[in-house]
Amino acid sequence: MTKKNKRGLIFVLVFLILLVGIIITVLSIFSVKKIKITGNEHYTEEEIKELIFNNQYCYNSLYLYWKYNYKKDYSIPFVDTVDVELISGNEVKVDVYEKSLAGYIEYLGSYMYFDKDGIIVESSSEAVEGVPLITGLKFNHILLHEELPVEDKAIFNTIVSVTQLLDKYGISPDKIYFNSNDEMTLYFENARVYMGADNDTEEKIITLKSILPDLEGLSGILHMENYVEGTSNITFEKDK
Repeated sequence: MTKKNKRGLIFVLVFLILLVGIIITVLSIFSVKKIKITGNEHYTEEEIKELIFNNQYCYNSLYLYWKYNYKKDYSIPFVDTVDVELISGNEVKVDVYEKSLAGYIEYLGSYMYFDKDGIIVESSSEAVEGVPLITGLKFNHILLHEELPVEDKAIFNTIVSVTQLLDKYGISPDKIYFNSNDEMTLYFENARVYMGADNDTEEKIITLKSILPDLEGLSGILHMENYVEGTSNITFEKDK
């Protein structure tokens, strides 16, 4: 081997040693060891970690930052976007932006979730806790990422406002039914609460909260359709 070839070989070996050293240093400096997660409601922190860190490369903070902020080649059910912030080489902050869910309907064995505008944003085999089942809506087809084809689009405003009020006062019906006149009935096991049209709804819900414990175990209809604040025109009709 000539001196020139020896020098070339030594240069290559030194280069490889330096390259390996750089790689080891980068892997050490940018190895994720601390994770802060915000914005998650549907998923627990552990579930988010499993979904975000779905391969060995994700534990490199530089790769993680690039994947979720630039490449964006992920698809996570019920999650709209994920932002990753580098706090340091070993610490990242993951901001989860979940899809806004107003309610869901059952269709061909699946649960179809829609947002405040009636857009179908997710299809799933699982029922999400805290999102109400909506029944009574009339439609002849459903397409993911398109608007639910109902005649009265204003029904979605009603659904959103009602579900927000129910959440505000800690009331969780089994389902919410709308008839052809957009009149609403809340279901609680065998007890139904006929709310009627969407008027004085907050007053009705406030009153319902105090009545609900008395409905436990009962089967029948609580009539609140004509309720006006300050009156007592509420009746319960037992099932025969």
